[in-house]
Amino acid sequence: MGKEISKKELDLIVQNKKLRQKLAYEDPLWFFLIYMRKYMEFPLAPFQKDMFKLLRDSRNKLITIMAFRNSGKSTIMNTTNTLWSILGTRQNKFIVIVGQTQEQAKTHFANIKEELEHNPLLKEDFGPFHGNESVWKKLSLELEYHGSKIVCVSREQSVRGFKYGANRPDLIICDDLEDSFSFEDKKISENMYNRFVSEILPLGNEDTRIIVLGNLISGDSLLVKLKEQIKEKKMNGIFRAYPLLDDNEKIMWLEKFKTMANIGKLKKTISDEAVWKREYLLTIGENRVINIIKNYDNSENIEVKKQNKKIRQKKEKADRIHAGLLGYHISVPTVNDTNLKTIVINNSNRNVFE
Repeated sequence: MGKEISKKELDLIVQNKKLRQKLAYEDPLWFFLIYMRKYMEFPLAPFQKDMFKLLRDSRNKLITIMAFRNSGKSTIMNTTNTLWSILGTRQNKFIVIVGQTQEQAKTHFANIKEELEHNPLLKEDFGPFHGNESVWKKLSLELEYHGSKIVCVSREQSVRGFKYGANRPDLIICDDLEDSFSFEDKKISENMYNRFVSEILPLGNEDTRIIVLGNLISGDSLLVKLKEQIKEKKMNGIFRAYPLLDDNEKIMWLEKFKTMANIGKLKKTISDEAVWKREYLLTIGENRVINIIKNYDNSENIEVKKQNKKIRQKKEKADRIHAGLLGYHISVPTVNDTNLKTIVINNSNRNVFE
């Protein structure tokens, strides 16, 4: 495990252009720490570091994340992921972001455009970001220097047959596709799932990564259906659920909510008890829809796990040596797996905590 880095150490890294470029290019967490620091109002929680760990592994083709409101899932898995996937080691060429409404699609687009236009450090290290201005006004952004394109659409817009030149989408992000109406009308959830399976899943190719983000809307929602498909091994993918409080009533983001008194203060801002339980505790009624802490692995043999452990140890050593260029040793912040109290469903023929 790497030790947590201090602000002073991070400042030293940021001052070293060659080092920060290399770290950010290779790893989404470093990319976030270096270029997206304005979003770090509080230190990262273990579950947020887990998100970065999922992004780091290129073998994760379908990642489904259900998380409590204001958990940072969109900042990490949408905005940061989109930028790093184009500018970093993945070098994606065509990214499609699907939001619930046209207004949400505009918001996703504006967040990305803001960083490309007004993040001086990002522009210095990975620019120029000159694009086709007429295209930028249509929620479609072409980075001509990088040969890449980002398109933001609403869930009502058809994405069937989307291409950028010869490129099919190599990253698809579905961010909060469902709303409270899905809770009241089961048919809406069924239609959303059918469209996801028939139109979004086939949109890319065998190397396309698909990220699905959201909150708990109902027991029949898209994310719950995907969880069941992955759990029952009918679909390859990884599912994560991050409630604000785990099954033992322990706070998942202690860096922000230090005591239960802080949780109580937040709860008082939510007038509806059912909404609080559903959107923050991932619970409907008295039953937590996501209530089993398990790692579903489908499954490596012992010898392969030993080999993966050796690979991981070599990687951690390389990280320490790599960052040691500044005269001190520091490795990429990592997740303490034993403290990660959440649901882990993995049906990708391996252990995601390699």
